[in-house]
Amino acid sequence: MVDAERQSKYDILYNIKLSEFYQFVTEVMGDFNYSLYRTVKEIEGRRRIETWIYGANKDEQKAIIWLEVVKPSDTLDPYLTTDVLRAMNEENITRLFFFTNGNLNEDDRDVLEGNNHFIFTTEEIVETLIAIEAKRSIRVVKRRKSVKVPSAMVLIKNFFKKTDIRKKEIRLKTSAISELVVQYTRLVRRILQEIDRVRDINDIPPETRERLKKIQFDLLPELAKTPSYIFPKQFAFLKNTLFNLIQYAILYIGNFVEYESEDDLIKNRDNLEELLANIDAVDDNLLAFKADMMFQAEKNSVKIILTSGIIMFISIVLLIVVRFGNG
Repeated sequence: MVDAERQSKYDILYNIKLSEFYQFVTEVMGDFNYSLYRTVKEIEGRRRIETWIYGANKDEQKAIIWLEVVKPSDTLDPYLTTDVLRAMNEENITRLFFFTNGNLNEDDRDVLEGNNHFIFTTEEIVETLIAIEAKRSIRVVKRRKSVKVPSAMVLIKNFFKKTDIRKKEIRLKTSAISELVVQYTRLVRRILQEIDRVRDINDIPPETRERLKKIQFDLLPELAKTPSYIFPKQFAFLKNTLFNLIQYAILYIGNFVEYESEDDLIKNRDNLEELLANIDAVDDNLLAFKADMMFQAEKNSVKIILTSGIIMFISIVLLIVVRFGNG
């Protein structure tokens, strides 16, 4: 049965259209975690050149994807290798995935093969597709485990050991509090949304896991920064609140990506939701505080005006008394 499936794939590739061949290529490149970035050139029915990127990174690990289709009675273009190398040079890309249903002679293969150059003729394509199908037929589900010390807590402790957290105090005006709070809450809510998009928490896509781990490391300096904030007396509690918000976000990501127990995952999610709800109420407190400050300022202004008026009136009376008294 396996030999029959393998032979059927060879038969399909033997006399295939470029559009159909492209489906095979996208299957293979998807398994390598690459996605289309830009089409460079296409010769209808025969050749397609594209740039693809690894994961979501548009700046690193770009690759040239070259598709070359020939009919059974034809041979590959004798200048093919020169064209491939020229395209790589023009795009300033050193990584190559070359696909063809034709026969690549040894000389051409020697030219194209090299570090970060991957050559797929019919044999390699068929074997790769069979391996992909075999891998998909075996679904590995990781079991979440209880841990005495969460991985993220170890991460935080190690960070503070290696990092000098003595920083200059940052005094915040009342007008700046709302903007600061929104920055942190928006960041945490994006993390929660990213995690909520994962269909199965026991089968996290590799690219999602890597992205969340990067976010987790990026949060560590923010955790160290929060103790530096000096809030007005009425909002001094926000220093600890923001520290806890970032800390629980780091813990929650660690629970998720390291497959720690679901109980810990739920507990830290609840902690985050509660903190977010408390912080959301700060806006109302800020509005009330600003209203009180404005009322107090107006009240003080009235007092100053009245006091000034009384002093001026007394001064005029005294002046009159002195002038007419002397007369």
